Amino acid sequence: MDIDRRLLFIDLSSGFTDYNLTKHVPMIWKENPDIIWFNVVVDQHRNDATNNWSWNGLLTVAQEWHAYAKGRNSGKHVAIVTENYWITQLVNKALGQIFPGSTFKCFKDHAEATAWAEAGPRPEIQ
Repeated sequence: MDIDRRLLFIDLSSGFTDYNLTKHVPMIWKENPDIIWFNVVVDQHRNDATNNWSWNGLLTVAQEWHAYAKGRNSGKHVAIVTENYWITQLVNKALGQIFPGSTFKCFKDHAEATAWAEAGPRPEIQ
């Protein structure tokens, strides 16, 4: 987490599963409520082949996020660092629908992803 730039970094380590997704990701915002105002960089780049999360796990997290966020921080940038073609397609076609109000984009380069996320909206922490 970079408080000054209001960026949250999530590194999906090797073997990341639905359990990790549904149990640990919501804990991030529950333990750090100010991150609702942060843009996000999700790094899946190093471990694309060894992650095992599913669409159902992602939908569960999306439902919890909706209940928590209540529409705040519209326009949030979520950069995803990946070389996985399927994730790129998922981002382009579906993530914006299950996380309305957020803008998603995939990158192969971590620095480019961070710069794009940092350029996203930075509303005042409330």
